[in-house]
Amino acid sequence: MESDGRPQKKPTSPWVYIGCGCGLAVLLGLAGLTGLTYWGYQKGQEFERNFKDPKARAEKTREVVPYRELPAGYYPVGAFSIPLLMDVAIFSDEEPRPGETPERRGDASFNQHGFMFMSMLHVRANKEKMERFLRGEAPAPEDAPWMRSGANFDTREVIRRGTLSAGGRQVLYTAARGESSRHGSARKEGIVTMVMPSCTDNRLRFGLWFGPDPAPEKPVAEVDYTSTNADPAAIAEFLGHFELCGGK
Repeated sequence: MESDGRPQKKPTSPWVYIGCGCGLAVLLGLAGLTGLTYWGYQKGQEFERNFKDPKARAEKTREVVPYRELPAGYYPVGAFSIPLLMDVAIFSDEEPRPGETPERRGDASFNQHGFMFMSMLHVRANKEKMERFLRGEAPAPEDAPWMRSGANFDTREVIRRGTLSAGGRQVLYTAARGESSRHGSARKEGIVTMVMPSCTDNRLRFGLWFGPDPAPEKPVAEVDYTSTNADPAAIAEFLGHFELCGGK
């Protein structure tokens, strides 16, 4: 309740679209309930304004991962920051409709294809841990980037992993069959491709590219993954649209 007895207006959370409950919990511990409520309200209002404006959506996503032209069929959905933790840009094969709000869009963040790119400070050897994970040398670290971004996925079977060159950068990648979802949304079967460019600054950058599995009923060895997000050539072409080590 407000001090004058009126019901308190519920703030619009910037996670209403991607549902980042874990990031909220971290911020709650850092800033306290009062500061978080104010910050959440301000960020929620900013996110919703930008979501409705195609130009603002593009500008915000470019701040996190610059690009000249997006891959065909992809649209900027928006970007947000979790102070002291990370910046996140979201792209989808479903363009927000004019005047659409995050609440009305709900869980339909993408239809078949989606891309989420995260940038954070290199602390506590998180970059080295992620490199070992992508190479298959260690399990996913407890502080993996996606655990704070609102994206959830379970990988069941690695299709392929390795290193490729994209946009003049070396990129570690792992493509695997699995399920993906955002907080509270229905799970999608498909391919989850994790990418990590090698950058020389003090930031860890990490991407998640979601796409359909062309033959989920077949063993991996029997499937032709050409032109999918498990194809190294397709991954390199897709990432080549972005300045992976630019932005925040």
